[in-house]
Formats: sequence, structure tokens, C-alpha cells
Amino acid sequence: MTQGRGLGRLILRGRSFLVFSALLFAPCEAMADWSAIAETKVLYTDNVFEHSSAKRMTVSEDPSQPTSVSVKKLGDFVWEPSLDVRHISSPTNLGSTEVSLKAQGAIFTDNPIFNHGNYRMQVKQTLDPETSLLLRYRYVPNLFLGHNNERRTGQRLEEEERVTSHIWRVQLERRLTELFTATLVGRYGLRQFNEAFAERDTTFWTSGPQLEWAVNSWLRLTTIYLYERGLADGRQEVEFKDDVSYRQHFASLGATAWVSPALSLTAGYGYRQKLFTSELVGDSHRGVVDTTHQGSAELRYEVNPVAAITLGFQRTQRSSTAAARDFLNTNTSLGLQWQF
Repeated sequence: MTQGRGLGRLILRGRSFLVFSALLFAPCEAMADWSAIAETKVLYTDNVFEHSSAKRMTVSEDPSQPTSVSVKKLGDFVWEPSLDVRHISSPTNLGSTEVSLKAQGAIFTDNPIFNHGNYRMQVKQTLDPETSLLLRYRYVPNLFLGHNNERRTGQRLEEEERVTSHIWRVQLERRLTELFTATLVGRYGLRQFNEAFAERDTTFWTSGPQLEWAVNSWLRLTTIYLYERGLADGRQEVEFKDDVSYRQHFASLGATAWVSPALSLTAGYGYRQKLFTSELVGDSHRGVVDTTHQGSAELRYEVNPVAAITLGFQRTQRSSTAAARDFLNTNTSLGLQWQF
């Protein structure tokens, strides 16, 4: 009954979702050089604390986003609308330039404290017919992670823990043959926590390769590895005994198969290992290793050239030597996408 009432409130709140559904099948012609992708998803998560980190554990998102360790496990319905506006310039001697601006929201039905936005700006420059360069900036402000005990006052008071992320990304993509495409990925980012946890402010950088293999006309495989190093202010502010500096290894395997021209299935497995590097005596992060396994699948059906329906499933298992139990998260989603 609780889930039913939650879903009802979500639908009432998201009237634009219904309008979008009605417009989905309407014909539309894109303006020259301009296009947009509007998407909305209704998702059920069984763990609101792990939801955001689990959703972004992909190479295109933010596979090192912090997450809290909570003994609670709250389920909720989430509405995720997004709009991606793109402009492609006329080709020049250097090549064409694509500019993209995207805004995405996450609106929780019963736990609005987790509501947040995710904003992305990127430029993709074609260098030659086989090579392109992508520059991206991502901004996620004031994301609520959970309640935690602060250390700055010495009283271990329970406070809201929030983080704002600024992430810059560069990708150099090169088509090696008709079958293989290689990409070099680099990231640099800043994570700024609220004042109660300011010693956790972190600077990080990431690098690694990606390889895509077009096996045949109906199957594409992708593999990637990223190494990341994060340095927190807490390593210098030893009085708080709260150094969240880390080394991280992230690897994933993915496959997209076209069952028919209109129907495709994308499946993937992701592995993340975060090794905290604190050497402070008395720090709860000292010697901790967080390990995360994630499996996902999404079925996509293209209704017509401008409209598509998606059905997704994601299962994440996170374990830590800091706790005697695993932290699980399952997300199930139904989405509608419209290009115009």
C-alpha cells in the first residue's frame, strides 16, 4: 500500500511526464543544425542512500561519486526527467563541432531530501574523419549523502553530509579499423563538502583507455579501465582523523545487441575498488577497501525515428571492510525518449 500511494503521488507531481507521453508519438522535424533529446524515467529503488552513486557508476557518468554507509534501507519511486540540447556547426577545414547542454533531475517521492540536479556541458570537435576530441564539464550541486557524525567540533554531532562536484573531462577518440575504436579518457575534479565535513574536500584525477569492438552488424562490445587518485584536505588536517584520500580501480565490460532494427539490448558489468590511503592513527578510513560489483541491462525499443521506450534493471553490491554487511541496491526503470 505504501508503494502504491508513493507511485500515485509521483504521477500527480509529474504532470509533465503525462504530457510528454502524449507527445511521444507526435511527428516532429528538427530545426537545421539544432536538435534535442528529451527523456523521462520512472524508477523504483530499494535503497535511496546508494541510488545516486549506483546510477553514476558508468564511464560516461561519475564512477567515483562518494556514497554514505547507512544501516537504513529505504525504498522510493524516483522521477528522472532530462533534456539534452545540441547544436552542430557547419563543417570547416578542421571538422564539425557539436555543442551539447544537458540538465537532468532526480525527484524522490517519499524522501525529497535526496532530490538533486545533474548538469553537463560538452563540446565535441571532429579533427579528421577518424578522430574526435571531446571536452566536458559536469556539475552536481549540494547532493545529500546521508546523516553522519562530524569531527570538526570534537563533539561528534550528527549532521547532514552534502557534496558538490565539479568534473572536467577530456576524451580523444580514434577509429583504428572498421572494427575497432579506441578512446583515451582523462578527468580532473573537485568535490566540495558542506562546512561540517570540509576536511573531506577532495581533488582527484582519472585516466585510462577504452576499446570498442564492432563484432558484426548486430553486436558491439566495449571494455574500459580507469585509474583514479583522490587527495583530501584531511590528510593535512590531522587533528580531525578523517582522511578520505584514495586510489581507485574501475573496470567495465559492456555489450549491445540488436535483436531487430528497432529493438536492442544493452548489458554490462562494472567493478570498482576504492583503497583508502589514510595513514592517520584513529582514522576509521585507515586500511579500508571498498569493493563494488554492478550488473545492468536495458531493453530499448524505437517506436519511430524520433521516439523510443526503455526498460532498465540494475543490481549493485557494495562491500566494505568497515562494516560486517554488504550494501545492496536494485533499480528498475521505465523510460520514454523523444528526439526533436
